[in-house]
Amino acid sequence: MPLKKALHPDTIIAYEYNNQPIPFRHGFPLRLIVPQWYAMASVKWLKQITIIDQEFSGPFQTIDYMYYPNKETNDHAQPVTTLNVNSIIQKPLHMEILNTGIHPIKGIAWTGKGIITKVEISTDNVETWSEAKIQNQTHGHYGWVTWEMDWKITKKGEFTILSRASDSHGRVQPATPLWNRKGYGYNAIDKVNIKLNK
Repeated sequence: MPLKKALHPDTIIAYEYNNQPIPFRHGFPLRLIVPQWYAMASVKWLKQITIIDQEFSGPFQTIDYMYYPNKETNDHAQPVTTLNVNSIIQKPLHMEILNTGIHPIKGIAWTGKGIITKVEISTDNVETWSEAKIQNQTHGHYGWVTWEMDWKITKKGEFTILSRASDSHGRVQPATPLWNRKGYGYNAIDKVNIKLNK
C-alpha cells in the first residue's frame, strides 16, 4: 500500500466495533480498514506493519490480487486497489412476474472515488435512460447509497431493467467491464429480466 493511502486519516487499525473486541473471524486482535479499496486490503489478524522503500513483492500483492488484462501473458498486470463504480438492482427480482401498474425499482450503488452522483435506469433496451432518486447521499464517501425510481407499466410482456451509476470523478459503470483473467472488479451495467402478466 502506498504511504499516502496508509497515512490517510480514514485508513485505520480497528481493535473493536460496537464497543466490543473484534471477533477472531473478523480479524482479532487488529484489522486494517482501507476505505474505497477492495476488501482484500483490509487485512485481518494484523500483528505488525513494516515500511519499505519499494513495492512489496509478496504473493498476495504481486500474484493473487492482480488484474491480468491479457489472456496469454502477464503483460500490463496491475494490483487490485480502488473500488470500481458499480450499482445493482435489488427490486424487482430477476425473473419476477408482475402485473401492470406502478412498481418501484430499487437498488444500491457505490464507488471507490468521490461519491455517487447519478444512477440511471433503462427499461427499453438502452434507448432511453431515466434518473433514479438517490436517497442517502449525505452518508459520506464510504457507504453504499440507496436509490429508487417508480416505473409505470401499462402493457404486458417481457422487460429488461438496467442500472448504471456515475461518480464525482466522471467514472460511469460500463456496458462491458475491463476483462481480466481472474474476474476482479466486475462492474458491468446490472440487469434483471421480468415478465408482466396482465
